[in-house]
Amino acid sequence: MRWRDHLHISYCTNVHPGEGLEALLRVSAEEVGEVRALLHHPKVSPQGLHPSPFGTGLRVGAEAAQALTAPRALSAFREHLIAHDLYAFTLNGFPYGDFAAPVVKESVYEPSWLEEERLQYTLRLARLLAELPGPRVRSISTVAGRFEPRGYAEMPHEVGQRLGAQLGALARGLAELEERTGVCVRVALEPEPGTTLERTADVVSFFERYVWPSEPLSARYVGLCYDTCHQAVMFETPREAWGRLKAAGVPVFKVQLSNAPQVELQGDPLKDQKSARALASFAEPRYLHQVSARWGEGSREGSHEASQVRLLDLPELFDERGALRPEREAWASAEAWRCHFHVPLWWEGDPARGLSTTQTHWREIARLISEELEERQAQGLDEAELERLTPHVEVETYSWGVMPEQERARLGSLASCVARELEVTLEALTSP
Repeated sequence: MRWRDHLHISYCTNVHPGEGLEALLRVSAEEVGEVRALLHHPKVSPQGLHPSPFGTGLRVGAEAAQALTAPRALSAFREHLIAHDLYAFTLNGFPYGDFAAPVVKESVYEPSWLEEERLQYTLRLARLLAELPGPRVRSISTVAGRFEPRGYAEMPHEVGQRLGAQLGALARGLAELEERTGVCVRVALEPEPGTTLERTADVVSFFERYVWPSEPLSARYVGLCYDTCHQAVMFETPREAWGRLKAAGVPVFKVQLSNAPQVELQGDPLKDQKSARALASFAEPRYLHQVSARWGEGSREGSHEASQVRLLDLPELFDERGALRPEREAWASAEAWRCHFHVPLWWEGDPARGLSTTQTHWREIARLISEELEERQAQGLDEAELERLTPHVEVETYSWGVMPEQERARLGSLASCVARELEVTLEALTSP
């Protein structure tokens, strides 16, 4: 969809299982079609919403990307999208392999940006995207460097240099692609707990130390994918983080709107135990669900930075009964826990069990996007500048299929859930 002429909005098809070209054809025709049919388009602004053709946020894994290197296959896929009144403005190039495998966990970060195959895969995606129907400026989201469980501060300098060099090679390839096709494909690194980039401070330092010095072209082609679930899990303040990125000149090419479960601790052992069991029920074997805690000012944790602690997965916090592990007893004194588990944007949690969500974060980012677009249009910027400065927006709730049964049963069908997410996104963009 296109709103106010320049803001492209859709949802990421990684919520639909399936690998390879056949699955990509099915998802883009059937699953996307079902979501689209359920959408109720509100009257959102004087410029209005352009629901046709329908923009897609396609997830294209390595198997499908390789199949589409064949000219006939690519031409047929292009015609397939046109026939279904679809266009492609963004791709999810983060998961390389089977994203719906029984166990994904840390393998989702492989190959990392240290490896040549990640570079070549991303360039294949860019060449594919440039040949599909869509706007002049397009985006691909990708892993933020590599799996970095000890955090950015512990990353060796030579690793940062290698990552910067790889991204520089990517930028040169994207520049050649734009010169040949006229399509500007930009790659957006997606910070996530447990990767090279977790916090906004990491992002700014990484770009200043490694990305920009390695290759001047990177300033045009390498930027950020701001995922609102990931940054909320790191307890970042949306306007503060957004402003810091702008002040440093780090471009946000793509925003993934997503929501995370949260427990606000009451200091009441019985209530907090009930909340802990509710959050523990989200543990499942397929994906990593990084979990973080925040302590208040003057806590035993000391400084602001130290007051935020994260673990790589829910089983590191809870035992099989949903109780805090003995070595995590200190977590009981925290103010709040947040978990990297993408829940529907409109879901407010389960108050009866002490669960809320971080939806204020994604709503604030949506509002910022709307405000900035309105300001730029009022300034009379030309079409090319508006296209360059406006990030792509993608709803991403890939973990719908592994939500606890009792929660998923209340949500309705996947298609109706996603359609409702797109509707609340439009409402958030237009709310005063």
